[in-house]
Amino acid sequence: MRKIVLVAACLLLGIVAYWGQQRWQNASLAITTLAAESDPPNSTLTWWSTQIDSAVEKQEWRLAADYTSRKAAFYRDKNELSQADTLEQLSRQYADKEPDKLLMQSASESAAISTDSHVTLEAYVSVPAAPHAQLAKFEPVTGVYLGMLGADKRVAFNWKQIEPVYGRTHAMYLTYVGWRKVQTQTNSYFPIQQADNVKAMGGSLQIGWEPRYGLDDVLDDEYVRTFAKEAKASGIPVFLRYASEMNGAWVPWYGDPVKYIEKFQLIHKIMKEEAPNVVMVWSPNFMPMDNIDAYYPGDDYVDWIGYSLYAIDGPQSASDDKSGFLQSFRPLSEAYPNKPIMISESGVSHYNLIKNESYERWAEDQLGDLYAYLPRLYPRVKAITYFNFSKERAVRSNMEAVYDLGENAFADRLYQRLIQSDFYLSQVKEQAQTKENIMYKPLTQASRSSVQGKHKVFTYVSMPHSDQPFAVGYSQAGKQLSISHELPWEVDLDFAKLDPAQPLTITAYSRSMEKLAEQQVPLPK
Repeated sequence: MRKIVLVAACLLLGIVAYWGQQRWQNASLAITTLAAESDPPNSTLTWWSTQIDSAVEKQEWRLAADYTSRKAAFYRDKNELSQADTLEQLSRQYADKEPDKLLMQSASESAAISTDSHVTLEAYVSVPAAPHAQLAKFEPVTGVYLGMLGADKRVAFNWKQIEPVYGRTHAMYLTYVGWRKVQTQTNSYFPIQQADNVKAMGGSLQIGWEPRYGLDDVLDDEYVRTFAKEAKASGIPVFLRYASEMNGAWVPWYGDPVKYIEKFQLIHKIMKEEAPNVVMVWSPNFMPMDNIDAYYPGDDYVDWIGYSLYAIDGPQSASDDKSGFLQSFRPLSEAYPNKPIMISESGVSHYNLIKNESYERWAEDQLGDLYAYLPRLYPRVKAITYFNFSKERAVRSNMEAVYDLGENAFADRLYQRLIQSDFYLSQVKEQAQTKENIMYKPLTQASRSSVQGKHKVFTYVSMPHSDQPFAVGYSQAGKQLSISHELPWEVDLDFAKLDPAQPLTITAYSRSMEKLAEQQVPLPK
């Protein structure tokens, strides 16, 4: 009898606890929804509200706390204190369920950041695009092709799931083909089944074609010719990344640049004869840099330059400066100026399997570098493919880093927001371009004639410790013109209404709206 009473009591307590949790969640949702309904018309606020609702539903409490804290800071800056207080209380409730030390940063820590002399602000302005003198095969006039591997937990190689999961159709889908491997589903050398799936989605295929038996096995033979003919028959753009990362000792085609160049030129010759829809992509790894050029086959044999570009180690020390990721790319971007560049593999690790360490907020900032900054700072970058690889697959493959966006809620939401920009393209075609057909250049290098009327302005912010500000404001002569609360800190400014004799003041703010850094930029005269 006592057992029955105890079981009944436990069951009752469980029901009460569940009811209490549901009641608390429903109340939280009600507060969030109420706040969203009273939001002023602002796309950033709408985005934050949507992410809060989604995070609460999925019980991603740190994410819910972070976005709610952002809204609270926004309303406090507007002096809407009641709304701000309500949101701050809700943010603390979310944070208590899954503490995030970033949200608990003290005022003294914030002040320490604000006095750091290494914070730099660089303003860029949109100007009418000046297309390259001669576009390469399938090179867009403006914009960046979106690409993805799709080996993450949610997509699981079903590329049709990429759009519903990430909210945007991608233009390029990455796969790998082993040398002389027969595709058993179609009894072919070329991945016909994958090509058919991509064709149905209006996409293109990026193929990592890997001569796993070494360069001596690369011949003008039935295998290569058949592969080329099947590629042509696919009827889609094919970006052929033959023998990539050749500058790294981890691949069997490393170590003999002369033979590598000979074989690359051979493959180019065959594809030119058999498959005009194939784009030859020469794709070294971004490290080591000192031996890359030795493998270059020559401008006549390369359509696109590709780079594998990863951020994998996490913040190395308290003095770690996130600008290194972007600055290290500069020599690569300038090495082959006649060719468009694709980031043929890219990944930002948010978890280290060997060290059992997570650094998802650092990864969020690195992803911002990759998708918000890199193609705007380096206009020859015309495609980015994310190596979306699940933790489970990483464990099975004895990998150290986890790149799956879906397993890092912060990076996942940032990726979904950044790729909505018109700057990114969802279809590969000749003469592709963005709706606005613009590019960016440093405001200090723009001419007065090129910035008449309304233009987009963004600020590249470089801070220590992989940080980013909460907001970036733009003002002139003490009058605030606009403020942005999301990467890449982009706003629309009407230069016709600005005084060309007065500099543009750019200010980076912390979440408490304290000044982190300020820069005055002279306007074009």
